Amino acid sequence: MTSAPSVLEIRALPGTETYRNLLAQVAEGARDRDLDDENPFDQVRLLKEAGTGRLRIPVELGGAGLSVRQLFSTIIDVAQADPIVAHIFRTHFWFVEERLRTLADPTSAAWLTKVNEGNLFANAFSEKGSLAVGSLVFNTRLLPVGNGYRLNGEKFYSTGTLFADYLTVTATTDRDSVASVIVPGDRDGVRLVDDWDGFGQRRTGTGTTIFTQVDIAADEILSETPYDAAPVPTTQYASLQLYILAIIAGVLRSVVDDGAALLRSRQRNFSHALTERPVDDPLLQRTLGELSATAFAAEAAVLAAADAIDVATASLRDGVPDAQLAEEAQLAVAKAKVHIDAVALDAATKLLDLGGASASSRSRNLDRHWRNIRTISLHNPVHYKARVIGQNLLHGTPLPANAYF
Repeated sequence: MTSAPSVLEIRALPGTETYRNLLAQVAEGARDRDLDDENPFDQVRLLKEAGTGRLRIPVELGGAGLSVRQLFSTIIDVAQADPIVAHIFRTHFWFVEERLRTLADPTSAAWLTKVNEGNLFANAFSEKGSLAVGSLVFNTRLLPVGNGYRLNGEKFYSTGTLFADYLTVTATTDRDSVASVIVPGDRDGVRLVDDWDGFGQRRTGTGTTIFTQVDIAADEILSETPYDAAPVPTTQYASLQLYILAIIAGVLRSVVDDGAALLRSRQRNFSHALTERPVDDPLLQRTLGELSATAFAAEAAVLAAADAIDVATASLRDGVPDAQLAEEAQLAVAKAKVHIDAVALDAATKLLDLGGASASSRSRNLDRHWRNIRTISLHNPVHYKARVIGQNLLHGTPLPANAYF
């Protein structure tokens, strides 16, 4: 097989000095960008130009050929540098994985070429309103017009759209089905509104996307699934959720780094403390050690779940993984979330204990770690995860078959 043509060379492979320099550039100013409510356009551009979006594409097709585990390790690295930037790439990697899963389809192969050219893909899936989250029934409509189609509707939680070249959009059709279509972000009728007002993950472009009489060609419909179709085994839901946990694992690394820096910056201790210098105080040393252990365990849980996804992905036949392996991967991710959610917020709170009142200084912006973890962990409520794990253990109850579990 010959290599697919690619415009950009992958210049920053994980483990190289170039990669470490790239992460340092992304990390530079991350605290102040959050403080100043500034979009990370330059940092996203750096990752795009370095070929980050092509890490999972096989070498023979123009990519880096990373395993699932290696990809999630990279996501943790980027999230440590800036969790906002890492989050922006979430549905890009989902898009790439979908194209690899359906590579026999010429449409998927053609879109992989677009990825190899350095384009970034984002999503416009979710909507506000009264329809149940995860039902895949949308107010956004895709209807036939002439030789093509017309897209109309309004989306929210459109993470990454402000930074993307192409948007993947879900819509209900006139055939009692849900379609996934792809639209250039600058096409006539597409309007991006930067109105996400969450207190964490603030500059991810997770706002409103409006589609007004947007023309869609037949070859821009990526998939169409009848609402009465039986669920098909997949690892994609697990991957989307594990991505969130990888970001939290990266934030926890930063909690440890900032905790050590905070202790080193302190010149005095309390008169009733155990030592004169905070860095020598055994109580503070213990707290920092506990934070480090929490970050280590979170990362280990993420990578263990990534291994389960890797195994399930390797079982793909005609684009469908082994059902048992896919469920084991989904369970592994659910278990990782239950654990990480239980420890991550506590770690972000304990970070402040290392500095006392001075740690709350707005200029230090240490509260961003708690805000980011709390916000991103709300994507999929943990109580449903824990209950389903218990149901599955007791009764073999199948897991919910949607990306919002």
